[in-house]
Amino acid sequence: MYGRQISLENTAILGDSPSPDSGTSTSAMDEERSEQNASPNEVDNTSLASSLVGHQASEASSPTLSVSQAIELQGSISSVQSKQKTVAKQKKKPSSKINTAYTIRTIVPAEKADVVSVARAMHREDFGHQLKGLFQSETDAALRAVQTGIYIGWRCPEYHWDCFRLGDQAKCFCGHLLGEHQKYTGRSRRVPCVVMRCGCQAFKFIPSCPEEVGEMWLKKRFNFDAAAWRAKCRCKHTHEEHQPTGQHACKVKGCRCVRFESAFLCAACDRKWEAHETFFETTDMRREANLPYGAAYLPFAEMPELRNVVLTGSEEDDTVFQSIGGGLPQPSTSH
Repeated sequence: MYGRQISLENTAILGDSPSPDSGTSTSAMDEERSEQNASPNEVDNTSLASSLVGHQASEASSPTLSVSQAIELQGSISSVQSKQKTVAKQKKKPSSKINTAYTIRTIVPAEKADVVSVARAMHREDFGHQLKGLFQSETDAALRAVQTGIYIGWRCPEYHWDCFRLGDQAKCFCGHLLGEHQKYTGRSRRVPCVVMRCGCQAFKFIPSCPEEVGEMWLKKRFNFDAAAWRAKCRCKHTHEEHQPTGQHACKVKGCRCVRFESAFLCAACDRKWEAHETFFETTDMRREANLPYGAAYLPFAEMPELRNVVLTGSEEDDTVFQSIGGGLPQPSTSH
């Protein structure tokens, strides 16, 4: 009887023995509170420790528990609680590890991109032929302008260069060619169309092929008809389906388009058609405006090799350029 009282007193001091008036031990009550406050992720980690503590607490409530057993029980409980705290801290601590399996390579743009070398390498022996064919209409327009002294260009008003050099084969917004408009002197921009029943009052250039809007890949499509291609408005109707005057409202029944807004960009400057204007100028007018004229009006005039290619198809052949100082060559009739 005396030994039993000592055992109960010592276990009570340790705080692990059941209260005389309660059938539940202090450790069991702490365990219940811990289970209520624990997150779902911690329940699985602490379930095994909780069952061990509950089993040992049930043994501690035995009337024959000695002082040494109670001390050993308290040590086991403290060890389990310490491990639980360590696990909780590790979960809360963010991972500071850096994955070294990947390397970042900084992309630095070239200081001077050599587009010509790339194009020459891609097209090889066809480079000269394709480049000359691409700029044939502009070359003819430039040669005729140098010969006649009347320059027709399409550009944004603030630019000091022309996005396109225009000749008689250039297409107007009304759908007719420049050659189907009145004769021009270079002193006025108002060059009306002479085709019957056309209300066009002034020539306004509009791109007439995919290359002029930077969509060269369209010609590679199966059954693509380049002759049927037309520049379109954002309303999905072509320029020929819009009024040739005013703000160029759409004529298609049911379309609410009140003005032409291009669904394409200029291949030379990446700006909208609406930002450009068509200019008719003389040599004196361009000289006063500090615009290129004469030999400087040729395509790629500042790049001799490409200039020779668009004139003759060969980088070394500069005979056409040299002849500009004397008798000018006649522009080709092919477009």
